[in-house]
Amino acid sequence: MYVFATVALLGLAAAKLVDLVRGSREVPRTFRLLLAFLAGVGITWITDYSMFAGWDVDFRALWMGSVATGLVIGGIASVWHEVLDVLSSYARRVHDQATEIERRIPRAA
Repeated sequence: MYVFATVALLGLAAAKLVDLVRGSREVPRTFRLLLAFLAGVGITWITDYSMFAGWDVDFRALWMGSVATGLVIGGIASVWHEVLDVLSSYARRVHDQATEIERRIPRAA
C-alpha cells in the first residue's frame, strides 16, 4: 500500500514539475506527455527508487526497475494532469455561476 501511495505522490510531483515548465512557455499536449515520462524517469533515476523492489520483483538488471517505475510515474502524472484540469474547470464554472447569480440578486441600499 505504501508503494502505491509513494508512486501516486511522485506522479503528482512529476505533474507539477511539468506544470512549472509549462508555465514558463507554451507546451503542446503531446510534448507535455513526453515531459511527464521524462520527469518520472528522472525522479526515479535520481532517487534510485523502484516500486518493483517493494513488491520483491526482480529484473535482469537493477536499472530496469527504476526506468519501469519512472514510466509508471510518468503515466500517473498524465492522469494527475487530467484530474487537475477537470477539477480546475469545474471550479471555474462554479465560481463563474456563483458570481453571475450574485450579480442578479438586488442589493439593499
